Formats: sequence, C-alpha cells, structure tokens
Amino acid sequence: MKRTPLTIFKRLVIGNAVILLLVFASGGVVIFNLTGLQKMNREIVDKHQESIILGDRILDAFTSIAEFGEKYFVSKDIAYHNRFTGMKIHLENDLQTFKALMETDEQKDLFAESLSSLENYIAWFSQNATTMETGEEMDLDLLLTQSGFHFKRISGHLKKILSLSRDMIVNKTNRAARMTHRILIVTIITTILTVLLGMLITTVNTRWIRKSVTSLQRKTKEIARGQFKEIQTIEGPLEIQDLSYHFNAMCRRLNELDSLKADFISHVSHELRTPVTSIKEASTILSKGFYLDAPDKQNQLYSLIHEECNRLLKSVMRILDYSKMEARKMEYQQSRRSMPNVIRKSVIKLAPLAWKRKISLEFSPPPEDLPMVFIDEDRIIEVLDNLIGNAIKFTPAKGQVMIACGFSDSEKNVTITIEDNGPGIKLEDLEKIFYKFKQIDNGFNTRMGTGLGLSISKYIITAHGGNIWAESQYSKGTKILFTLPAAF
Repeated sequence: MKRTPLTIFKRLVIGNAVILLLVFASGGVVIFNLTGLQKMNREIVDKHQESIILGDRILDAFTSIAEFGEKYFVSKDIAYHNRFTGMKIHLENDLQTFKALMETDEQKDLFAESLSSLENYIAWFSQNATTMETGEEMDLDLLLTQSGFHFKRISGHLKKILSLSRDMIVNKTNRAARMTHRILIVTIITTILTVLLGMLITTVNTRWIRKSVTSLQRKTKEIARGQFKEIQTIEGPLEIQDLSYHFNAMCRRLNELDSLKADFISHVSHELRTPVTSIKEASTILSKGFYLDAPDKQNQLYSLIHEECNRLLKSVMRILDYSKMEARKMEYQQSRRSMPNVIRKSVIKLAPLAWKRKISLEFSPPPEDLPMVFIDEDRIIEVLDNLIGNAIKFTPAKGQVMIACGFSDSEKNVTITIEDNGPGIKLEDLEKIFYKFKQIDNGFNTRMGTGLGLSISKYIITAHGGNIWAESQYSKGTKILFTLPAAF
C-alpha cells in the first residue's frame, strides 16, 4: 500500500512537536532536580541548621546545670539548687523539640543514650542533694568526680549528635552543588540540542519543499515557452503533489485549448471563407456586367449573395452568442410553455429539409399529463433546430429521425429525445461532441458536428437547469437526450 505523504503543515507540526517534546523532557528533568534541590536546601536550613542551634543551646544549658550542681555541693547555697531546677525544666522542653529533629538511626540512638544519661544524672543529683539536706557528711571530691563523669558522658553524646548534623549539612551541601552543576549541564545540552535539532528540521523541510518547488518552477518556464508536456508526480509534500496533479491537469487543458485554437482557426476559416468567397465571386460577376441580358441569372446571383450574407451573419452571431455564454452574460426571457408545442414549431420548420433529403421526420405523441416547462422559447427552439438539423444532416436518404417527449424517471423533469439511424458515434467520442470547435470523424467520411452548435446547446440546457447527453451505437445511429425541469 502506497504511503500517503505528509502535508507541509503536518511536517512543521511534527518538527515543532519533537523540539517541544525535547524542551519539555529537559524541563521535566530540570524541575525534578530543582525540586530535590529545594527540598535539600529546606532540610539544611529548616532541620539540620535548627538542630545544630538547638543542640548547642542544650549543650550550654546542660553545662550550666552541671556548674550549678557543683556549686550547690560546694557552697550548699539553695539559690544554686533553684537555678539547677529551673534550667532542668527548660532543658527538658528543649530535649523534646530536639528529639523531633533527629533524622538518622545513629542520631536517635545517641539521643536516647543522652536522655538516659541525663535522667541518671538528675536522679543522682536529687539523691545526693537530699542526703546533703539531712546534714550528713559527704565526700565533696567524690561528688565532683562523679558529676564530671556524668557531664563528660552526656556532653559527649550531644557533641556526637551535633557532629553528625554538621556532617549531614556538609554532605547535603555538596550534593546540592553537584545537583546545581547537573542542572546547568542539562540546560546547556538541551539548549544546544534544541538549536541543532531546530536547524536540522528547518533545513530538511526547506530543502524538501525547495526541491519540489524548483521542479514546478522549471515546468512553469517550459509552459511559458509553449511546451505543455505533463510532469511526473513529484515526491514531496502532499500539497506539492496535489499541485503537480493540478499542474498536469492544467497542461492537459492547455493542450486542449491549443487544439481548440487550431480547430477555431480551421472552423472560422471554413465558415467565413466559403460565404465570403461566394459573395466576392458573385459580386465580381455582377460588377463586370455579365448576364445583363439574362435577368434570371442575375436574380440567382443576388439570391446567392443574400443567402451567403445570412450564412455569414449566422456564423458570426453564433460565435458572439457562445462568447456571451462563456462569460455568463447571456440573458434568457423565460416563461411557462408547453414543450410539445415548442417541438412542433421546430419540426414544422425543418420538415421541408427532411422531405428534400427523403428522410422520415416523426414526432411521437407526448403523454397527456405532461407538465409545462419554464423556458426561453427562442433559445430552446435554437437547441431543437440544431439537434434535429444535425440528425437530418447525418441520416442517410430514406432514413428516419424520431423525436419524443416524456417524463424522466423521477417525474420532476421533462425529457426530450432526438434519435436517428445515421452512422453513430464511437463511445470514446460521445463527450467530445459537446466541446467547442470540436468535430468528430466517424469513419464514414463525415465530419460530425459543426463546431459550436452542440456546445451552445449544452450551455442553453444547463442554464435552464437541465442536462444533455448522447447515446450511440457505432454505425447504427445516435440518440441525443436533454431534460428540462417541470414547472408544476
């Protein structure tokens, strides 16, 4: 199955879609990386940075608690004990907030150990503070040593947590830097690819279209030189292929017009030269005084000049009428008429010609309920005169011309048929008989058609909203049919 080529519009849309798809894909990658980068920066600022600040504050608070505890053991001043208790409450609140900021399992384990050690320290402090309040003597050096042990243990855990948070900040900062670099690289590569791809698609489409247009341009120059040869189908966009198809149709039409021009010259030279020659010869004879003593001969020459002038005028008027019809400037005076009555007028007019040629001219009785038609009677009579005249002209002696009028199949039109038993027309020539200035050689040494009569008839029938066509059996006769809309 032959693949239908893409149109220029579709190719441009596909090319732009490919470019946009690349842009969207790269944009998606960039957006994804930017989202991750934003999340990472938010974690660094909102979470890890806060954990470091809060961790430092907890470490400072615990250091203050340890100092107040030691000072209380040394001085036994109740103010230090109260300061210890107040700082403990703030520390416990900060620890609850700090717990929520723990991210890794290691941090959570260290925090749990720090919290357990802190609880043990507070319990130890409370127990020794109670003993001291009873007045019992206590070993101060031992208390300070034990306090320092608890301080080092708890502060060590807190410092490890803070160290882990700082390491995470560094790692995420490095990852953010790498991600930023990757986004930059992707953006640069995408921009370069988009530009290159756009240039490639534009170049391919331009060369593809330019090649097709150049072929048509060369053909146009050939036509300008009068060469109307058809061109092969151009491999290109669908519009260009359609253009080449119509281009070939134009070449065929130009060839036809060129042929019609030759036919026109031949027709005019024949139609006009013959009567002009006859008029010239007859007038020359009369001007030289021949047949002065033979009035009958002179009258015959005068009649010849009159007839040839009428023939010449008729040919000129027919050409002028056809020009008006082609320019769609022909005016029609239409009215309701009985088609059988119109046909009878034409039959009566041409009956003497048929009798002279010994041809039977018959008009079959029409149906009684045949409707009226809305026509320009003079123009339809012109059509009938032409069709019946042609039938008589090409029917051999003792032949028959039959005329009929009736309904069409749909009963919305009136159909008129003129049938003869002349030489007939070949099947491939049936349409050509309606071409202007076209005469068909039927193979019996008879030129079929006068050149304009059938073409004018087709214009008149078409202008009335009807249709005209021919049916024929070669060497057995021809039937011309035309329809006219019924005027109900």
